[in-house]
Amino acid sequence: MTQAVTYKGYTIQPAPRQLVDTGQWELNVFISWATEDGEESRLFVKTGRFATEAEASVQCITYGQQIVDGKVPGSTVQ
Repeated sequence: MTQAVTYKGYTIQPAPRQLVDTGQWELNVFISWATEDGEESRLFVKTGRFATEAEASVQCITYGQQIVDGKVPGSTVQ
């Protein structure tokens, strides 16, 4: 699994999940950030299928960066 990366003060942790029926992988990514009370974390899931865990992990990072940048309608860390 790809290691977490820090992007603009947020930690993006890929957590791709293998689908039992097809063996393909879908995107699951945790994004966390520091708050006044400690840390907050949210899980984001994106529909899509990838052949390998490595490919899905890389796409998780890209997807997480898009969320942080506000480019994914309906998904925000604000």
